[in-house]
Amino acid sequence: MSQIVKGLESYYQEDAHQYAHFVDGGITDNLGLRAPYEIVTISGGMKSYQMKSGLSHPSRLVFISVDASTKRKPEMDSSNKQPSIKETISAVSNVQLHRYNSDTLMLIDKSLTRWADELSAQGGDVTPYFIQLGVEDIGQPAELDYLNEIPTSFSLSDEQVDRLIDAGRTLLRNNPDYQRFLIGLGGARTTGN
Repeated sequence: MSQIVKGLESYYQEDAHQYAHFVDGGITDNLGLRAPYEIVTISGGMKSYQMKSGLSHPSRLVFISVDASTKRKPEMDSSNKQPSIKETISAVSNVQLHRYNSDTLMLIDKSLTRWADELSAQGGDVTPYFIQLGVEDIGQPAELDYLNEIPTSFSLSDEQVDRLIDAGRTLLRNNPDYQRFLIGLGGARTTGN
């Protein structure tokens, strides 16, 4: 954690940082879950974070993780030609990215339980909910193939946007942890689209 603190403090050194350059967060936190984990850890734990933030005692901790990474079929898999440097780097990067994502999900799952226990010890049970959604969980092969071909881009067609929204809605509604969360709120189960 000291490396993270040093990195953050370095931005206050205006002489050393005249310009800030930003890159895609996928390099370090593709799921966007490491940042909240680090904030809680740097704060000294969930109880300390709650007190420093002035938050009231919760009855639930809810994290929703959306892994929108796709698994496009690599072109090199359909040829006996030696893969290009670009294809090789892409393949290696994808393996590392998915491995790091798996580690992050396990870290958050364990941390969420620990944080809920820490807050429960303060008084009043806190229930953790870790709702994990992923494109690969789409149950319809044709729809999964379609979604896997959507590029990472700021300009998507209306159809692509609509189908992504529908997929997200379906994944959330059919997720067992989301259903458990709804029941915990006193609501009814939802299913389908």
